[in-house]
Order: sequence, then structure tokens, then C-alpha cells
Amino acid sequence: MKRYSAGNKIAANIVRSGRFGPVLGLSGYYMTAPGYFAGNVDYTGFFLHHCVHYMDLVSFLVSPVAKLTARKVEKQPGKVLFHIHFDFECGAIGTIAMGTIQSRGAPVERIELMGDHQRIEVENVVEIRWNRNPPFKVDDPGAILSDTTDSLTWKPNFTAAASEDPKGYHSLLADVIPALSGGATAAPNIHDGVVAMERLETLRRELDL
Repeated sequence: MKRYSAGNKIAANIVRSGRFGPVLGLSGYYMTAPGYFAGNVDYTGFFLHHCVHYMDLVSFLVSPVAKLTARKVEKQPGKVLFHIHFDFECGAIGTIAMGTIQSRGAPVERIELMGDHQRIEVENVVEIRWNRNPPFKVDDPGAILSDTTDSLTWKPNFTAAASEDPKGYHSLLADVIPALSGGATAAPNIHDGVVAMERLETLRRELDL
């Protein structure tokens, strides 16, 4: 699903356009609250319904993962924070923080791609900023906004809610449904799911959860 979230989709398209250059680093966080564990602390649901999304997304944005390691801190049963380190096959490195120690009433998701003099920041899936390599402007009397070097930003128009799909559900189904009928689409396939689940298993072993 996170491949289809608006900001992530735009970030991936920028990288694939060739205008960003090689991705050198990835960082971010994908948090939630401990509501998964009401009455029963079992991290299985948290891994399957939350963590699995980023186990897929990191490769969609960068490249296949060569190595995954992780560390955790557990304040009490059901309140856990862990940092996952990724070594990517392309040579990039990355760190994602995930856990159950934040309120769902505040933004809980952010991802950043680092390149050479370029950076893409996606905030809460609905706001994206592409920082490039702008010149200093304060002392330039002829300063303008350049469409080739200055930062670009985007966020959806929520006053036209029917026209915007920032979380990507509709876009995902638009690819999945024809794929189920044998059509060729960009929808993730069973192999992508297996890879994400294998990473979850590695993550659980690393964290001993």
C-alpha cells in the first residue's frame, strides 16, 4: 500500500526519472500507538499490519536489501521502539525507526531520501519536498525561484477530497483488480510479499520479539 501513498509515489517517480541521481541514504520513522495490544501483548499483529509496509517500501524507493540489522528499547510490554539498519544492494545505507510509543493524534510517518546535493522529504504521506542545489539568494538583487535548482513542494488539496487519494488505497486497487484478471500492471506481486515477510522474520530474530 505504501508504494501508492501519494508522497511516496512521487518520490519514487523522481528517483526513476534520473534527475535525482543515485540514492545514497534513506532515513525515517513509521510509528504508531500501543492500541494493538489491548489486553494481550503479542507483537505479531503489529509486525503484520504495520511494519510489513516499510519492509516493502524501502526497496521500492532504493534497491533490494542486502542486509538488515536492528536494535530495540522496550519501555514496558506493548511499548517498543526499534531502529532498523539497511544495507542496500546499490550501496546505499538506511535507518528506519518503528515502534508503538507515539500518539496516533500526531503525525507518525516521515521518510527521507538522500542524494548528492539533493534530498527528498515525505511528511505524513501527504507533503513532499524536493530539495535540490539552490544558490544563495539573500544578497542577490536579481534572485528568482528557479524551476531547475530550487526546492519543489507539493501537498494535496483536501478541499477536493473526492479527487485526492493521499493514502493510495484507490490507486492500489486500480492496479490490483486488473492484475487479478491477468493484466500486466505495476501492482506488487506474491514475490514482493514473500520478500517483505522474510524481512519481518529477520527483524523478529534481530529483536528477539
